Amino acid sequence: RPVALAVGILMAIAIVVAAWYLGAQQGWNQVGQGGINRTLLPKVGDPAPDLAALGAEGETILLSDFRGQPVWLNFWGSWCPPCRSEMPDMEAAYQRLAPRGLVMLAVSLDEPVADAIRYAELNGATYTVAGDPYRQGTAAYPIANFPTHILIDREGIVRDVVLAELNEAQFVERAA
Repeated sequence: RPVALAVGILMAIAIVVAAWYLGAQQGWNQVGQGGINRTLLPKVGDPAPDLAALGAEGETILLSDFRGQPVWLNFWGSWCPPCRSEMPDMEAAYQRLAPRGLVMLAVSLDEPVADAIRYAELNGATYTVAGDPYRQGTAAYPIANFPTHILIDREGIVRDVVLAELNEAQFVERAA
């Protein structure tokens, strides 16, 4: 029996070591930092791909409609706790940044547009809120992390990508 116990313990250790090694090879240390999703998104310095989303009245809103203005593109959902948590800070930052010409475009994914608009209105959001419930118009942005923020300059170039919740000071600092 002691030999069987020792063999069992060695096998368990080997399994744990192998799992640890394979996990590290697959990027488990990137959990919470965007991992593979970060590599699929537009890169800082690249032109921001256009997107199409639906507005409150069912109108199509294109990212390219805002060319010539800096745009803070936010992917969120009213079902997402960190997205809900940062909404007051986004609004406060928007109030500070809008006079400088910044457009904030919050595109809700994976929920009916009406639900996203209703939630944003109930929470006092005055920035542009749109939705793409089936991810048809936002295919160039393979979002897996919520919230995802992409700051785009006046020329349509990506200047920052953040895969995390932000507070008001962080919004303002990154937009400066």
